[in-house]
Amino acid sequence: MYSYVVRKKVNKSGSEEEIRYHGIPVTSGQIGVSQMAEVISERCSLTHADVEASVIALGEVMQEFLSKGHTVYLKGIGLFSVSASSKGFSTAKECTPSKVKAKRICFKADKYMKVFMGKIKFIRTKRAPQK
Repeated sequence: MYSYVVRKKVNKSGSEEEIRYHGIPVTSGQIGVSQMAEVISERCSLTHADVEASVIALGEVMQEFLSKGHTVYLKGIGLFSVSASSKGFSTAKECTPSKVKAKRICFKADKYMKVFMGKIKFIRTKRAPQK
């Protein structure tokens, strides 16, 4: 089960303020590479060290390919890509490479991950979201 809390939000965009209540997910904590490597190594023939080294290398290789303009697809996980933008210019000539900046890594869930998301069940809690 995934926990959530209910938060009040005020919509001031109309002529009158409108109060709405929304469910906001609350995480149970953060899992790191070492903890994931332990679980994965129990499910396959790789050792904990092999899995941890592979995950670290995966991150490095993903950075290499993303920096060269590729998208990275991981079966069962999803597609990663780079989002970039620049401020607006009066002419196309002014929009030089140095003025375009990477903004974030985008993620689009694989179809298997989307099916998984549809199966998540929620339970209401009173605790505050972690920051």
